[in-house]
Amino acid sequence: MPTKKSPHGVDVTPDGEYIIGNGKLAPVVVIHSFKGMLKAIENKDFAGKDAGITVLNEKTTKVAEVTVGLGPLHTTFDPDGFAYTSLFVESAVAKWRWQEGPDRWKMVDKVPIQYNIGHIAAPHGLTTKPRGEWVLSLNKLSKGTHLKVGPDQPESMQLIDLSGEKMRIIYQAFPEPEPHYACVCEADIIEPNVFEVYTPELNPEEEFAVYKPEDGRYERIDDHTVEVFAGEIRSAIYPNVVEVMEGDRVIFHLTNMETMRDEIHGFGICEHNVIGVPTPGETQTFEFIADRVGVWPYYCVNFCSALHQEMQGYLLVKPRK
Repeated sequence: MPTKKSPHGVDVTPDGEYIIGNGKLAPVVVIHSFKGMLKAIENKDFAGKDAGITVLNEKTTKVAEVTVGLGPLHTTFDPDGFAYTSLFVESAVAKWRWQEGPDRWKMVDKVPIQYNIGHIAAPHGLTTKPRGEWVLSLNKLSKGTHLKVGPDQPESMQLIDLSGEKMRIIYQAFPEPEPHYACVCEADIIEPNVFEVYTPELNPEEEFAVYKPEDGRYERIDDHTVEVFAGEIRSAIYPNVVEVMEGDRVIFHLTNMETMRDEIHGFGICEHNVIGVPTPGETQTFEFIADRVGVWPYYCVNFCSALHQEMQGYLLVKPRK
């Protein structure tokens, strides 16, 4: 479907009736009818071909154009019949009406953002039932809105309040570069489907798990392989000594035995490029070759308790005769 000019994002209205082409190099969004598109295909109402791709007749598909500003990239929606388009070049968010009403296909408000907005998100904004009174502007640059922190700077995202007659920015945060596509949804949709501690039934490596300190152990599988079944809980790692021979392949299964949410532990072994962060109830497996003779500490690498520094053990690598 012909859409000016070099369109970037393509979005669909909540009722599925209209396709929004965001023009990028034109100051407009072009609105196409979904039914018009199907009609043009059915009737072979074509305008020609471009690079072998059939081009539909613009007069059949296009419903309207809305002048929104410079560099439209993406559009999202609220529950009241309004659309919100990110304007990259202009560094702004444009509000316009797509549903029936006196201002249909007209821009009704605009708010400047800081700086070079890319993606844009609203609560359930790209679903059949948008909700809420917020828009999140995900900006590609922050341009001096925070203290100097060096050449690699945090970017910017801004929360826009839609509850009044005019859009209003009420909060700014500084995420890692580059805040991109985001989905905003109500917490009560996510919360019932989230677990915060791995139970044995949820642990994908449950067969290797250790849930009691006394079950921490290591076993020699063959002349060149040792398998470790370890657990960590405030404030110790079980077993706290593992003995292997130089050149052994070591399979180290480690379970965070905590049953309280957010009580993560880290794990690292000096000079063996082994590091991980098992969350409560989770088992992680590390494999390495113990090719350096010596006594090598292993320890928790995430602060977890007053005895965090004492949470350690030793890998003893003995020379092979």
